[in-house]
Formats: sequence, structure tokens, C-alpha cells
Amino acid sequence: MILIGSSAIKYWFPNFPREPKDLDVVVGTEKDKANISLSKKTWEDTRVEVLVNPVLAKYVEEHPSRPDFGQGLDLLLVNELYTLKMSHAIGWKLENNSWDKHVFDIQFLKNKGAKLIKPLFFQLYEYWETVHGPNKRSDLDMTSEEFFDNALDCPYDHDWLHTLLKPTPTFTKVLKEGAEVDVSEEKFNQLSEEEKEDLVREEVYIMAFERFSHMWYPYAYARMLRKFVIGHAPIWEAIWILENWPKLIHPKFNFVKLLNEKINESNQPA
Repeated sequence: MILIGSSAIKYWFPNFPREPKDLDVVVGTEKDKANISLSKKTWEDTRVEVLVNPVLAKYVEEHPSRPDFGQGLDLLLVNELYTLKMSHAIGWKLENNSWDKHVFDIQFLKNKGAKLIKPLFFQLYEYWETVHGPNKRSDLDMTSEEFFDNALDCPYDHDWLHTLLKPTPTFTKVLKEGAEVDVSEEKFNQLSEEEKEDLVREEVYIMAFERFSHMWYPYAYARMLRKFVIGHAPIWEAIWILENWPKLIHPKFNFVKLLNEKINESNQPA
């Protein structure tokens, strides 16, 4: 049995600000779940939620050196907790509060020095697809015309809107050879940190304008940034965004106002 969640974080970092309301316990199989027994005397005031995760159970079994929380509960190590949180925040529409808590915990753990365990991340990510269904992310292997031929109400060309923000959009620096939409992780990694931030912001500004320009612009941006992580960005870019969330969460300017002004100044036909 493996203790995860806020109780595990609180064990490692007593200054973790959220008081655990329950114990989240992971076991390897449904049979293990049926057979689990925790002392009612010990946990009588605490709700215990038992979850099945064979990937995590196998990983812990293969890496047995860890503290014992008591009652036979093994503890996830800090990097494992961080990786588990990251794997669940990318790709599925969790309840608002749940997703927000995941992102908060990711930032807390990162600030404590946590590092992503990439092999475990991708094993967990594949497991979540068996639990929640395949992750429906944007298919970038298309022409620009095919990709943006969708049901959006925005009448303006997506790439043209990008040029209103910057004559040479940052995404052009990371396109795969011969691609119009698909981006290269290798080229992304060669960008400066400022360019990476610009790349994300520019895309989120345009996508938020296309979908939510009727909203107050900070809210439109925040909503689109979240949607970008969950369903649009390549996995490697989504990881980078979550690892840099604090500096990306707020727009730098009123992009809706700016784009509308630029559109009005132009002769771009609707």
C-alpha cells in the first residue's frame, strides 16, 4: 500500500499549506483493494480512498528503499509525487478544483526541488489513457488550412492574427522541416527561455482571441492556457508550461484590445 496525495506531501514538507482531509492510498490490483485493511482505531477520523494503479505499485516495488508511514503504508518520494501530479494534470479535464490543486501542488513541489522522472511520467500517462480514455490532443500533422478548418466562429486567418502580434511569429522558429503546424521539440529546446515564453503566450493569445474574445481578457487567457495544456500543446511543451506556470499564468497586456485595433487598421477581409 502506497500513500500519495497531500498527506504524503505533508510528511515531506510540514509547511505544506493545505491540511489533508483524507488519506489517498494506492494498491496494485482490484484484488488488493478488496483485501485492504486499515485500523479503524488509527484512521477513524480520516476518510481513506483506495485507488488502483498498477504502474505506480510496480515502480514502488522495484524501488523499495523508502520510509514507512505506518500501518504498512509506503511513501512516495518527492520526485515520484511530482511526476504523478504532472502525469495527471496533462490531458484530462478533471474537476476545476481538482485540476487547480494538482497545479498548485506541482508548483509547491518544484519550488522544493522536485524533478520529473520521465520514464515514470510516460508510463503513468499511458495508464491514465486506459482509465480515462485516449487523450484527445490536437493533431499537428496537417497543413495550416486543414488544421484551422474547424467550427470556430472567428472569421480571421489564424496565422495572419499571429503577425498582428509579431511580424515574424515565434512559432515559425520551431516548425518541423516542411511543416505548417507541427513543431519540433529539438528546435524548442534551442530557444532561449524568453523565446519559449513568447511562443506559448503568442499561441494562447491568438487561441483565446478566437474562442473567448467576449470575455475579460485575463480570464480568457487563463482559460485558454489551461485548455492548451490539457488538449492542444505537444506533451513536451505542456510539461514545460506546467514547470513554468507562475510566469505564464497572467497575460502581459490586453491582447483582445490590441488585436481588435490591429484588425480595424487593416484591410483584412472577414
